[in-house]
Amino acid sequence: MGGITPSARRLLHKDYTVYLVLGLGVLFVVVFLAYPLLRTVLIAFVPNGRELSFSNMSLVNFEKFLTSNLYRRSLINSFYISFAVVGLTMLIGVPMGYLVARVEIPGKHVLLSLSVVPLIMPAFLGAFAWIILLGRNGALRYVFERVGIDLPPIYGPFGVILAMTLMYYPFVFLLSEGAFETANPTLEESAAVMGARLPRILRTISLPLIIPSIAAGGILIFIRAISNFGVPAIVGGSTYVLPTLIYFQVNGFWNLHAAAAISLVSVLITGGALWLQRYIVSRREYETISASRSKLHIHRHPVAKALAIVFCWGVVLVSLFPQFTLIVMSFFKTWNGLWPRGFTLSHYLAIPKFLSGPIKNTLILATSSSLGAAMIGTLIAYVVQRRRPPGSAVLDYAVMLPFILPGIVVAVALLSSFSSGYLILRGTYWIMIISFVIRRTPYVFRSVSAGLTQLDPALEEASILSGATWFQTFRKVTLPLIFPTLASGTILTFATLLTELSTSILLYSAKTRTLSIAIYDSVNDGDYGLASALAVVLFFTVFAVTYAINRYTGKSMAASFRIG
Repeated sequence: MGGITPSARRLLHKDYTVYLVLGLGVLFVVVFLAYPLLRTVLIAFVPNGRELSFSNMSLVNFEKFLTSNLYRRSLINSFYISFAVVGLTMLIGVPMGYLVARVEIPGKHVLLSLSVVPLIMPAFLGAFAWIILLGRNGALRYVFERVGIDLPPIYGPFGVILAMTLMYYPFVFLLSEGAFETANPTLEESAAVMGARLPRILRTISLPLIIPSIAAGGILIFIRAISNFGVPAIVGGSTYVLPTLIYFQVNGFWNLHAAAAISLVSVLITGGALWLQRYIVSRREYETISASRSKLHIHRHPVAKALAIVFCWGVVLVSLFPQFTLIVMSFFKTWNGLWPRGFTLSHYLAIPKFLSGPIKNTLILATSSSLGAAMIGTLIAYVVQRRRPPGSAVLDYAVMLPFILPGIVVAVALLSSFSSGYLILRGTYWIMIISFVIRRTPYVFRSVSAGLTQLDPALEEASILSGATWFQTFRKVTLPLIFPTLASGTILTFATLLTELSTSILLYSAKTRTLSIAIYDSVNDGDYGLASALAVVLFFTVFAVTYAINRYTGKSMAASFRIG
């Protein structure tokens, strides 16, 4: 009488830690991702100055895309620039991938490593460097004018497309090079035996086989280009695109309702691009690798080698102009015409005054956000991969959702939710950290998920059968085994957060100003020397972290950027 039944005893002794972990992960996703995004969608249908209610909902914010010339031009510019960047990167990256994979080129490994340097440099820094080179008194413009070539102004579509093309072409190049290198050459050899010439083989066999890689690279570039804030903000001039239009609405008018509507349009475009990629690839069957392989035919003809060397090394060297330019500019006062003038170390001597402000903030925010993303991403990945509770698929998609969200859209969502009411985070470190964690948790989540799929569950089951709790098993068995993938994902997160601009540009305050914001402000103030010195420090820091990741994982610099 009054005794505890066996079923009740089992409930009392059951380990609820995993459910607590799942609850905390769900709580974070709901409060700081789902709720802000839902509120952003709702206020997009409410006119500015009205309360959020169903009675106030209308399409007035979206009608501006039909009635406002600024809105129309921003939307058209976004598509025009993005498609132009995709087309140009394809024209550069696909032939370059074929030449590197199929032609004997001296220094191929060095070329592959150098080709990823533009991806490491923050987007807005590359754009800033092109101002020095092709601005009104730029060094390259001076050279072109002397030979009678009149280039368009750097401020406008020309500058945005140029900067993005030379920044993003490595995605297409590396994906194409990998696909051409791993493709089964049997089909090409059979076509050659039947009398087909090289152009026909390329058109009918080689290129169709790498369509998945080309589609992956093209869609990735389109998404990055249409959501890029830094480049059009630096060299766009009066040419607005969707991200800069969002910034204009928030920073100029504090119109979060209009910004939410523009953000929703931007997300729909990005989501549509991802759907299109999957549709194109799924419509065809591809076979590029088989068990029986013959050796790839490598072209060694002197003419082929010469063309490959000139084209490939020429593209890589031109894409490295921004890095070289920033290093040189950081040691001079001005650069008007062909040569810089006024050698000085004052720009580097001024850096210590940024240590207690932007540099300290950058390190604090990047470190704390990386650790937060590591903790949340790891725990959610474990629950989703190992326990698979009801709703785990929804949680998986929710965690990965920020991949298709432009950073400035995340900023709008957080501002619309936490600028008033019970929880006010605007202008604090917390809103910066939350935004960074939301945007970078997918890096750790996918990295840890990949590690868990390679880990035999029998090890964890043996630990639990021996009497260990879930937490003890996770801490002593699972975590040590997945630590390499966790570490690489966390370090990658840290490296990307050092250069974050698109989210922080709307969320920072005077006390949370980061190094990226300081460089952005210096460029707008015309202090190119100081901006260059800060940019050099930031670039080499990111490069060192990226190099450390590759040394730790045993990958080459090029291999780490071969996504798809």
